Amino acid sequence: RCSICHGSDLNGNVPFLPPYRTPPDLTTLARRHGGKFPDTYISNVLRNGVRIPAHGPAEMPVWATDFEATDKLDEAGVRLRIKMLTSYIKSLQVKR
Repeated sequence: RCSICHGSDLNGNVPFLPPYRTPPDLTTLARRHGGKFPDTYISNVLRNGVRIPAHGPAEMPVWATDFEATDKLDEAGVRLRIKMLTSYIKSLQVKR
């Protein structure tokens, strides 16, 4: 599901029309956060999504709700899925 917006290599090279912005490069999160992968931040974004300021559309879906509705996961399943996705994104961090 991530690759639809972030690309197959999660580097964010997928253009979007306004009001959306090009998705961020998920492989440089640690570098952009002082060399430490932001586990809690990523978990929160996956659980709660991200909105454009001033009442714009959601930039990042609320995956927790999608996992519950589409995949029929309970809260424990949602937590596990988010933990697994966070670990996967962390494993793809580039060293520069």
